[in-house]
Amino acid sequence: MKRVVALFAVSVVIVGCGTGGGSPDMADLMKQQQASMPDPTAMMAKANLQQDMMANPDLAAWHEQREKMALALGDRQFDKGFERVFDSMTVALATLGCRVQNMERVSGYITASIPELPPTQLDTLNKDAQRQYAVAKGYPASVVEKSNSPYDIDMDFGSMMNRQMAGLTLSMVKQGPEATKVKLRFDNVYYPGLVDEYYKIVWAAVDKQMFLDKGLD
Repeated sequence: MKRVVALFAVSVVIVGCGTGGGSPDMADLMKQQQASMPDPTAMMAKANLQQDMMANPDLAAWHEQREKMALALGDRQFDKGFERVFDSMTVALATLGCRVQNMERVSGYITASIPELPPTQLDTLNKDAQRQYAVAKGYPASVVEKSNSPYDIDMDFGSMMNRQMAGLTLSMVKQGPEATKVKLRFDNVYYPGLVDEYYKIVWAAVDKQMFLDKGLD
């Protein structure tokens, strides 16, 4: 009888350690790890999409839209002399935080990095671009969303790489003593929504600088 009671007591202790306030066993740890893992099918789709974006970040539809935008938004005519326009352009770029990489006053050619956008706006535009790109490649738009899993892939890496290669070009042509034509183009910026914002920002900065430079006339 005493032996039966002792065995019962040992059984209670073991059960208590396995199901009570003790540390979880290996099975529980495995379950927790599996629960934190993203869906393998979605993870593979995201990895394939990211490879597509790194290999060819452009779309035929985007290219066509950018061509139309260049004609509608990329060219401006200023009723100012070449020297005034050139100087105003360089100051406007500096105001936007653009890093000038090449400047040739004789040819009227300036290359620089693209301006900074507010982080929230840039993130929103990049997400829109990723969703459109995913749908164009046959993926659901939701594939770009990041889950709560620490093992999920962050799609922002491709956007960061693209921005490091992006830039702008300003070409100025003297058309008379008080007439200068300016062409603004962006390199390695593929999403039309982002290109549109850059056109707005650069031209707004140029117009502001031209207004401030009126005192030089």
